[in-house]
Amino acid sequence: MSGVYRITVLALAGAGLLACGDETSATETEADAEGSSTGATTSDGDDAGDDAPGRDTGDPGPAPDDGADESGGGKVPPPPGCGNGQLDPGEVCDDGNDDAFDGCLPDCTAIEPLDPPELKWTYYEVEDTQCLDGSPAGFGVSYAPDSPNVMIYLEGGGACFNDACDFTAFAAPFSPPGDGIFARTEGNPVGDWTMVYVPYCTGDIHAGSNDTELGGQMRHFHGYDNLQRFLQLLIPSLPMPETVLLTGSSAGGFGAALNAAPTATAYGDDVHLVVLDDSGPPMSSAVMPPCLQDVFRQTWNLDATVLADCPGCDPHDFARDLLDNVVAAHPNVDFGLYSTTGDLVIRTYMGFGWGFGQHDNCGGVPTAVPGSAFQDDLLQVRDAYAADISTFYRYGLDHTVLRPAFSTTSVDGTSLAQWLGDVLAGERVHVGP
Repeated sequence: MSGVYRITVLALAGAGLLACGDETSATETEADAEGSSTGATTSDGDDAGDDAPGRDTGDPGPAPDDGADESGGGKVPPPPGCGNGQLDPGEVCDDGNDDAFDGCLPDCTAIEPLDPPELKWTYYEVEDTQCLDGSPAGFGVSYAPDSPNVMIYLEGGGACFNDACDFTAFAAPFSPPGDGIFARTEGNPVGDWTMVYVPYCTGDIHAGSNDTELGGQMRHFHGYDNLQRFLQLLIPSLPMPETVLLTGSSAGGFGAALNAAPTATAYGDDVHLVVLDDSGPPMSSAVMPPCLQDVFRQTWNLDATVLADCPGCDPHDFARDLLDNVVAAHPNVDFGLYSTTGDLVIRTYMGFGWGFGQHDNCGGVPTAVPGSAFQDDLLQVRDAYAADISTFYRYGLDHTVLRPAFSTTSVDGTSLAQWLGDVLAGERVHVGP
């Protein structure tokens, strides 16, 4: 069975309703215990009953307020007493703090929690978010009420930072995942967890907050902003978890690593955060040249997002410094890194800083990073952080492992699933060369 649900995520203010966004739409699809699922559908038939909460009855009801004042001058400012811990006129909540992830927002409006059905992929299109083309972004949830744990997976698929980008690659519709790490099977250490799937529609490795012109059009790089908004909805909507796995592949692997500190802050110290970076290694400037780091920082405005809380980060060696910052500032976060020793996809992307084969030349014809330089840098990560993180390396040129090769990958008798289970248990484990 499948159906379309319209769920409005509201911020309540004053005597009326002030929408945080006009509507959040949810498309529900059914997944069985083995993780198979139907494709997203727009049909109206399902078994939830005519009076199911949030069901679209065809009557959209009154149009939600967009938060603008009567003069059309923008968002209504918070009431003057907002933040004093007392419920004053014009406030729906006031918990006396500026925590944006506890359901009561710093402007004294409130998030109406989501209510995802059990073990059915439900997609939420969220207002106040943007994809690369300006359309709303969203996420899918498969809720497992019997598990105290949550996996958040950031999808990958390239990066946009120049006019040569394939801008059409970031408009794929939501498709419920069921393979690899999403398989609800006994051998998967997260197979019975609540799963959150964030499609990749921003082209900024889930780290940007910028509008800039590329390819003759305005592009909207808001992956970081979107994830913050998603967490504002997810954290108060689900029971507070014991463990959260923040993971992703390729661009999503970079995104998981770059968003480790903000996500740890959002959930707080009482939640065990594990970060699994699949094929988005924190390369030093020896592989990711300073000129290319400048391009990333400026195009995606990283200084205002993932680098904002890392004042000691070298702007020309920020990936490695960010890892230092996570290890120092969030010692309760466990970090795992997967990569092949010659990942040709990453070497090709980093090659935009190796014009004509010359390191730190962003003006010449891009040339893949030499395999020896990439492997040496990868091994240096392991050596430098052996006591702080876990690694799973394989010889080869291939790229990513969590989908669909998760259940079939092993090195020296240790499967990837077994290694992940050890990382989730807080152990430091190094597998491979």
